[in-house]
Amino acid sequence: MTLELLLHVPRLPLQGAGLRAALAMATRMGARLDAMHVVDLPAAAFTVPEAVPLQLDAVRQRTTDARAVADEWTALLASHGLHGKWRVANGDTVTLLAHASAGYDLVVMERSSTMRGDAPIGFGVVSRTVFASSRGVLVVPDNAPVGTLGEHVLVAWSGSRESALAVRSSLHLLRRAARVTVIDGSRDEDIDTCALPDTDICHWLDSHGVTATVRRLDDGAKAAPGPALLDIAHAEKADLIVMGAWGRSRLSEMVLGGTTRYLFMQSDVPMLVAH
Repeated sequence: MTLELLLHVPRLPLQGAGLRAALAMATRMGARLDAMHVVDLPAAAFTVPEAVPLQLDAVRQRTTDARAVADEWTALLASHGLHGKWRVANGDTVTLLAHASAGYDLVVMERSSTMRGDAPIGFGVVSRTVFASSRGVLVVPDNAPVGTLGEHVLVAWSGSRESALAVRSSLHLLRRAARVTVIDGSRDEDIDTCALPDTDICHWLDSHGVTATVRRLDDGAKAAPGPALLDIAHAEKADLIVMGAWGRSRLSEMVLGGTTRYLFMQSDVPMLVAH
């Protein structure tokens, strides 16, 4: 069964860390790679009725220009030995990506390190797509080097429903990884609510063809695991972090801080997340 990936292309021409990550993952997995560029019409365009015709003309032109990229996309895929199609849509980016995600195994999105287009944390395009998507989302910081992707995977395991969904979404990648390290930050009180059939994450992964080493997160780091996880990823030279996203509400994370918020703001390592 061929893995199917959907790359969100936020801007043209084709460029950026998200594109490099999608190509690297598709090449590694022998996956099909489709791309979607969304031409939206901001609600603010309707605040001045006289300007609406001009705005609509601009949208039509942007749509025409975007569709003309199809040949470039096909040639780029061919140069990597890949197949896929170029999609152009009109409407709300989050709504369209969330709807399209049902037809794919993973969605790939780039996130700006300056939070451009995704601020405040938790209410921007990438964050809202993670919430709305029915699949895992590979969030690629725009400053990620993306030399490799999926060679050494760091799994941030908390025993939560969200981390279970992220692990399940990443099984194809984990099976092909040269090395998988699980950082177990679950607490004793989490064991009875673990979403996986087997509360032993290492045993569960092994039963799905994934060999992993497990390390317990130091007790001192459990109160604020974000910095510790990123330090471990750098020290271990992990090129992908698998983690649940927003185990508590987005508002709570914004006010109190949290692992997802910290890594979305600070990580230069791609993250496969699920909510």
